[in-house]
Amino acid sequence: MQYLQELFAQKTPYLQWLEQQETALDGQYGKRIFRLPFSSCTDSVAYAGEHSAESVCLFVKEGGTLSAYAEQMVSEVFSRKDDVVLVYADEDYRGSLETLYGIADDTFASIGHPCTGAADYRGAPWFKPAFSPDTLASFFYVGSIFAVRADVVWELLGAYRDKDREPPDIYELVYHVFMDALRDKRDSVVHIPKVLYTNDKLDSAYQTWHSDKIRTWNAFAASGDLVSVIIPSKDNARVLEKCLVSLIKYTRYSNYEVIVVDNGSIPEQKMWITDVIESLKKENAGLVIQYLYQEMEFNFSAMCNMGAHIANGRYLLFLNDDIEVMDREGGKWLGHMMQYAEKSHVGAVGAKLYYPSDEKDSGCYRIQHAGITNMGIGPVHKLGGMADEGCLYHGHNTETYDMLAVTAACMLIRRSVFEEAGGFDPAFPVAYNDVALCFSLYQKGYFNVQVNDAVLMHHESLSRGQDTSPEKARRLENEKRRLYERYPALRAKDPFYSPNLVQWKKDAAYHTEYLYACDKVVPPQCPGDADRDAVFRKYGLRSRLHQKWRVAGKLYDRLTGYHLLMARIDSIEEDDGVLTINGWFVRRYHDNARVTAKIWLINDREDVPVVYAFDILPKLREDVAALFAGDGNGALRGGTTNAALSGIQLRFKKDGLQSGNYRIGILTDKKQLLYAAHSDGSPVCIIID
Repeated sequence: MQYLQELFAQKTPYLQWLEQQETALDGQYGKRIFRLPFSSCTDSVAYAGEHSAESVCLFVKEGGTLSAYAEQMVSEVFSRKDDVVLVYADEDYRGSLETLYGIADDTFASIGHPCTGAADYRGAPWFKPAFSPDTLASFFYVGSIFAVRADVVWELLGAYRDKDREPPDIYELVYHVFMDALRDKRDSVVHIPKVLYTNDKLDSAYQTWHSDKIRTWNAFAASGDLVSVIIPSKDNARVLEKCLVSLIKYTRYSNYEVIVVDNGSIPEQKMWITDVIESLKKENAGLVIQYLYQEMEFNFSAMCNMGAHIANGRYLLFLNDDIEVMDREGGKWLGHMMQYAEKSHVGAVGAKLYYPSDEKDSGCYRIQHAGITNMGIGPVHKLGGMADEGCLYHGHNTETYDMLAVTAACMLIRRSVFEEAGGFDPAFPVAYNDVALCFSLYQKGYFNVQVNDAVLMHHESLSRGQDTSPEKARRLENEKRRLYERYPALRAKDPFYSPNLVQWKKDAAYHTEYLYACDKVVPPQCPGDADRDAVFRKYGLRSRLHQKWRVAGKLYDRLTGYHLLMARIDSIEEDDGVLTINGWFVRRYHDNARVTAKIWLINDREDVPVVYAFDILPKLREDVAALFAGDGNGALRGGTTNAALSGIQLRFKKDGLQSGNYRIGILTDKKQLLYAAHSDGSPVCIIID
């Protein structure tokens, strides 16, 4: 039963998160609440009650339930600040385990849960962003529960009556409030990061409500102003040529110039680039391409600034040379981006980028970038690696969203705004230069926007290679540290990403920020000298002379069951001095719910071995359970069972640990020591310096 309870908990993180949330308040009501039901955002606003600033209209969608403390919490928000006009909150859904969590096994029905009955669960939380005017113009993201000060509702209804117009619908009401807040006081719209409403059932399409009227108000033809396309490139003629050809072929917006900034290609590459440019200019009458060649150390920020300095356009489009424009929607991608770049409140505009793949084979493309989220671990690409199919977390792959940052692999911005922010910061030559610029724009009051109607292919890092070496990893960590030294107020903060969502690890799928025991940073244990020496006498010699004693070793393995132990390490990552080890450990043909083990970090020195020990805490790995599901019952032993919690996730600080090279050992409850390996069988080594 204990195993089932832990398995249930690991499959339902949101239910565990709910238990941690407060369920009652001690405060007093500050404003009078009038509840108004609605079924859709296109319902007309009909309100004939009080129209005092001391009263609040609480709009609640039919087909759901308010939390017990929703009205009180909304009232208190209005009471704390007199200038609050609109408040909205988070919501979730009610349904079966299968609907909400994909759990079809009835075994869990007997466990029950404090939040609900045995067959009635809550899940699929919708944690919303803070004030996001461009997101609202895309779809009605405030959702099923929001409140507006009564005098504001009355005033808007009066304005419509004076013009002999039909009453506004709910979408119009909220849109007008948002636009007024955008012009005058943005903090008059408040998001409560609490789940205050539960929908009766999960809509497979969620609530991406749209309004033709709102879209008409926001739709307009781009001005046609000149766009300067700035492309940094070096020794990459073939890739650059593909970028330029696709740009010219699949861009409907015609008023643009191209500036290639080269920081020192070799003569052969320089000649190739020159020939490509001249050929394209001959083939395309009126095409303007400037080639700025200057030998210098690679500095993406400096190169972009150099291109901007000689640009003639009112708008600047920064484009990586490994971007390929796709044949989609008649080449409207740049026009889509221009519609937002022209808005006075908008800073940088980003596009959706795909990883290169064969769409016919994979079914759809994988997303490389749909905006940048500033999580607790730092800036990461939203939805990175996910297949672009369906509606991912309320349209983050389909709708336009306000973002804290977007990538400079394809970034459009007004020249005046770019100059106001001081351009790209040369102190960030390789990484986080785009994030630093977007941070600056945000602090100046601009909204950065992710436009998912603009789609391009990104052959990521073809220009410079992937950052996988330890040296590059250290450089990346140093630049991230410098980023937050420049912008300390934005460390682990993103108004467009809920604090209720995962913060400390990359998470494209928007999981709830609930920390299991294996998610927490833990201190090492020091095994007693007797235990350590006994294990090393038993296994230390064998591990070093395994090849010499291969035959005897195999016989010994079978006699002790050592050959049934399997341990793999998938990844070892470091962030801000915290090491995270991910992998799994299984004892084959056993009930793994009864297996306990520790992780030993072993610096096997010749004099006195240094060992740090950690408990292996339960971690859900359904892929591992599936891997061993085929281990059936043998003649003399049972199958491999209960392997779903066989994951390894260990997080610990390096500070205070003795420096050296450490191997990862798994010490079982039977005092068997197994050295873990990578998936290819190579040994795992951790360097602590």
